[in-house]
Amino acid sequence: MGFPFDTPSWDGVSGAIFMGVGSALPGILTLIAIGLCILALGLGQTYEVSKFKKHK
Repeated sequence: MGFPFDTPSWDGVSGAIFMGVGSALPGILTLIAIGLCILALGLGQTYEVSKFKKHK
């Protein structure tokens, strides 16, 4: 396949090339990213509601 760790060139390389291929790392990082997005949305909503109530 010509994986760059085996050969000095990128000729014939296709597909994903990163250290986590075939492990649980992509799934774990995806769950962490989802959690951070939900946290950001929750904190943003809380901040907006508090500013709205103060403005009234």
